[in-house]
Amino acid sequence: MRIRLRLLTLPNNLRKNLLLFLLLGTLVVIGIARSAEAQIVFTSGDWTPGPNIYMVDSEGKKVRQLTDHERWDSAPTWSPDAKQIAFESERVGHPEIYVMGASGRNPINLTQHPAPDGDPAWSPDGRRIAFISVRDGSFNIYVMDTDGTNLTQVTDHPRPDVHPTWSPDGTQIAFESPRIFGSDIFVINADGTNLKRVTDARQWDSEPAWSPDGKQIAFASWRGGIWDIYTIDPDGKGETNLTNSKSNDKHPTWSPDGTQIAYSSQRGGLYGIYVMNADGSDSVALVEDLKVAIQPAWAPASLAVSPTGKLSTLWGTLKREK
Repeated sequence: MRIRLRLLTLPNNLRKNLLLFLLLGTLVVIGIARSAEAQIVFTSGDWTPGPNIYMVDSEGKKVRQLTDHERWDSAPTWSPDAKQIAFESERVGHPEIYVMGASGRNPINLTQHPAPDGDPAWSPDGRRIAFISVRDGSFNIYVMDTDGTNLTQVTDHPRPDVHPTWSPDGTQIAFESPRIFGSDIFVINADGTNLKRVTDARQWDSEPAWSPDGKQIAFASWRGGIWDIYTIDPDGKGETNLTNSKSNDKHPTWSPDGTQIAYSSQRGGLYGIYVMNADGSDSVALVEDLKVAIQPAWAPASLAVSPTGKLSTLWGTLKREK
């Protein structure tokens, strides 16, 4: 007995409907991708009376102001689900940690303490926020739940520990401290155990940012009389200068896929927001030519920035660095 296989031939009307369905599906995917463009929040504005929190889209076309307060709002950081932003604010007369919606609405004071609190960093699981506080007499690192409860102290040192950043698995916190000489990057378990020194330089190493895959830490370093962006392995190996700039480069933050780094740079005169590949190539100006723009923070789970050519922005232009 022989079985003959025949190719299935669809009627013309069914083929047309299938083609139309596939075309519409493609357009929907493109639309979703465009609506999911990366968002970067940052600090900008006049230092007097104080700056506010802003947001820029992945192409630098849309800059939106999220906070509008006469006191300082700064140091924004995203929740892992990109629905909330924690930030530091002096709106009660001294720095406190606040949380607001991604639209800038409904800010809530989490810390409510007379001592200065700052540098918030959201944990990868979305349940905790690390921050710094002077409530024990010196800046140390603390962790609290996202509603401000269950406060625990992670570091306890007379020299200031600042700029905490979580490892992607949430087990460790990297931070900056002048414990030995100058200032170095350290790593500690989230429960305060197993402190390790990562950088070892006589200059200042500052503002660590852990890569999404956990294999590198980006940081700003004052070596050679200027700030540059470096990367280093968490074990202290593989240190690399990414910017090698003639201007000051600070505040690194990784894209969600780890292929790019946003940072603030003074190469345009005032500090602006720039984006480069993770190897330091193809630096692109995202926000420049107006007010100081610093402390970028990349929204999680969004598309990578990939601007090409020159595109007009609210505050300046996108320009590929030569």
